[in-house]
Amino acid sequence: MELTPAFRIGKSIGGIVRNKRSSRWLISSGTAIAACLVAGYLLIAGKHSGPVHADSGVTTEQAASQAGAKVLPTDAPLKVEPK
Repeated sequence: MELTPAFRIGKSIGGIVRNKRSSRWLISSGTAIAACLVAGYLLIAGKHSGPVHADSGVTTEQAASQAGAKVLPTDAPLKVEPK
């Protein structure tokens, strides 16, 4: 079956429109993904993210006294649990 020239023109125009829609969709979805990545980096990561500095040499008592707080010992567990 041979295609008529009008059908060929319509098919090629339909392919162009379809390609523009798909490229618009790819651009918009790529932009949304990039925006999510940037927002995630700014919210979660950043320059102050990293491992906690546990070996900084400051004890709990020193940090509490600098903040104006007092560290109290933990209460001993009860021998008999209340009901």
